[in-house]
Amino acid sequence: MSKKIFIIVGDNLGLSRKQIDYDALEIVKFPVFVDGVEYRQSEEHNAKWLISKYEKEKVVAKSSTLIHNEIAEIIERNHANYDVFIHVVMSSGLSAASFRVAENVRKQFENIVPVINVDTRQSINGVGSVLLGIIDLIKTHPDLSVEELAAACQQIVENTFSWFVFPDLNYLYKGGRIGKAQSLMGSVLHIIPVVGMMGNEKDGLILAMGKGRTFRQVNDLIIEQIRAKMQEKSVNRIKRAITLSGYGDKNQDAYAALLEKIKTLPVDDVVEGEGGLVDAVYCGPGAYGVSILL
Repeated sequence: MSKKIFIIVGDNLGLSRKQIDYDALEIVKFPVFVDGVEYRQSEEHNAKWLISKYEKEKVVAKSSTLIHNEIAEIIERNHANYDVFIHVVMSSGLSAASFRVAENVRKQFENIVPVINVDTRQSINGVGSVLLGIIDLIKTHPDLSVEELAAACQQIVENTFSWFVFPDLNYLYKGGRIGKAQSLMGSVLHIIPVVGMMGNEKDGLILAMGKGRTFRQVNDLIIEQIRAKMQEKSVNRIKRAITLSGYGDKNQDAYAALLEKIKTLPVDDVVEGEGGLVDAVYCGPGAYGVSILL
């Protein structure tokens, strides 16, 4: 029997709501603090707004975890009408607190409705890749049991891979996402670092994937690694690629060049994602990237 499934996801997913073709879904906004003042994603307070403040005012920004009561309220409001809830969560390796909140909510409702917490091992458009993969799964296999659904979601996680070009890794360091030594790689050596999140890596951490002295070099590196990952996984086509940009005006030509290279790959669907307020905290000006689902 087909199940009615409701999805919850945080807004650090590299996609806008209009890019997600699924009605039973709610996006929860992460709190972002800029010089101590709390903001949430909005028409006014978005990635471009924060990047502009970084560049012009040298502000200090940080994000907080999703709030337990906000997630619980979504389930409380909807559980009478749905059979299962899926909470698509950013990598627990980056935010153990966010996954702990998700688990606490799951336990709160365990005798009321099943809640599947999916640790994506990803961030930003990597979360979006896992999310869209899960939606594809629900549409094509609506009659899976809760156990089968959880196992299939895990397979999607393990076949999702992301690459990011962060010209200034100091934003990741300030946010506690990487260590000091890793953050100095670009600034000290005058190179452009490429970092990634690989869904088959259980720790779900940000990994150093390589470097280059030009954006052409780093774009070529990403394409080479995507092809290598396809060969490793013995697949001929990419199910979906979600690109990522929107962190100010810097490096738009480099992003456009990567997008064109992505389109030359054997890929079924290319989605041009967009950065949000919470991920701008860690990406900084000029960041861009791509996530693929194999």
